[in-house]
Amino acid sequence: MSIRYLLTFIICIASFLGCSKETISPELFGSVEGQVFNSETEEGLGGVNITTSPATNSITTGENGTFELNEVPTGPYSVTAKKSGYESSSVNVQVNEDQTATAQIYLDPEDINGKKYLSAHVTVWTETSSNDSTFAEVEYEVRNTSENTHIDQYEVYFNIYTSDKTFSREVRDTTLAPGERDIAAFKKYVQQASIDSVTVSGTFTTN
Repeated sequence: MSIRYLLTFIICIASFLGCSKETISPELFGSVEGQVFNSETEEGLGGVNITTSPATNSITTGENGTFELNEVPTGPYSVTAKKSGYESSSVNVQVNEDQTATAQIYLDPEDINGKKYLSAHVTVWTETSSNDSTFAEVEYEVRNTSENTHIDQYEVYFNIYTSDKTFSREVRDTTLAPGERDIAAFKKYVQQASIDSVTVSGTFTTN
């Protein structure tokens, strides 16, 4: 074998070995803990099914409504709570490496007919900073789930959970026709705290 062919062979082998080595970044994990409440009594709810999207583990809350998800890959998640006799509800959280995200979820009891006329949930929230101040920018959706009942006025109550304290926000609006939905947004100053989650804590309607 000539020197030229030998060198070509060595270069090809070296290139193949170099390409076969893949750099795999280690997967990072955090956790999610929280509690599910009855929105009317503010008591913890046991036996609530907790799931996430993207999917991780599916667990059930304890007697006082608490739950904990460990070894959750870092990233954004939607945490959903479901229990028979209650309207399901979801909150969005951000899981960071070696940190615990907090998810407080309030479930509305179904009325006698098994329905609530007003459905409200947070679609997306972001944390922004300006001049050493932190703000929660929240987008939410409301919908009149009735087929024939007109909502004249409604109120939606929000809780913004941060590393330091919980902030509240109330939004009022008027007129939702049967089946109508509306998307709106608000901005809330939360001092210099880091936001864990934003949830709808309750609703009120006048028909």
